[in-house]
Amino acid sequence: MLILCDFERLGTPEAVYDYLQGELRFPAWFGRNLDALHDCLTDIGEPTRLILTGTASPSAQRFLPVIKDAAKRNRNLSVELHEA
Repeated sequence: MLILCDFERLGTPEAVYDYLQGELRFPAWFGRNLDALHDCLTDIGEPTRLILTGTASPSAQRFLPVIKDAAKRNRNLSVELHEA
């Protein structure tokens, strides 16, 4: 699975949670917070590539540490950062 996430375009943390929940098919109980995001990302069971753009945005700075850590812990998740 390939997911493109543009933090600049999404803008708010709420929009990022909505987007990732929909694209990554998180369960209905997804808590829409950083701990729940980490849990769901580390539970991904199929090869998934996240391409992240707009990573200089304030919203991205909130999410990047969590996403990077989840990718270290889950061999099914890879992350690429792109500024443009």
